[in-house]
Amino acid sequence: MTMGPIDQAKQADQADQAAQNAFDADERRRKADMAKPMSSAPMKFAEDGSVDWGNMWDSFCVLASAGGPAHRAIMLEPEAGVRVESQGFQAAASEIIRGIFLVSGLRAEMATAEPGWIAVDCPLNGMADWVADQAVQENVHFRADGNRLLVPCGEHWTATGEIKNVITVVAKTTHYFADHIPAEIKSTLAVEEGLNKLGALFKGLFGRKK
Repeated sequence: MTMGPIDQAKQADQADQAAQNAFDADERRRKADMAKPMSSAPMKFAEDGSVDWGNMWDSFCVLASAGGPAHRAIMLEPEAGVRVESQGFQAAASEIIRGIFLVSGLRAEMATAEPGWIAVDCPLNGMADWVADQAVQENVHFRADGNRLLVPCGEHWTATGEIKNVITVVAKTTHYFADHIPAEIKSTLAVEEGLNKLGALFKGLFGRKK
């Protein structure tokens, strides 16, 4: 039986709607997958029993800012009321500092004026701001203070938990900054940082009372 024009049109509409429904379902699944935190890399250990941070990752998933899954489901903040003199905090801070150097080559130290934070020295103007912004989107609270990147630390943190979260995000963001950000963008970030510093200087000079 030959279909008339009206039946053909109805059939075409039904096919279009089915295709749209399938597309919408795929899009919902894709967004749901993106909302899930990224899977954790397995721990690796050196012969002396220490965590082998430098050889834990062969590659990284896409940054959360570019559509990839965030590293964590909820934001990781510094521990409230942290006792920086405690053995637990000192051990966690030492491991984070060691791990940051192994994954990025960057030097870090406890931020004495910022209890609960570790200060990472960034070699390029604008790098700390860029990394901090990316880390927040990975749900790990980093801050920038000029050329210093401030990363959180906690007294009760563990190597397989929060310590690993911080080191992973440092590894991921600094890797992308070093290997995937074009040189001209890095130059622009450096210029912007310089202009911000110059603006602050002018504000300080002209804002003084005579």
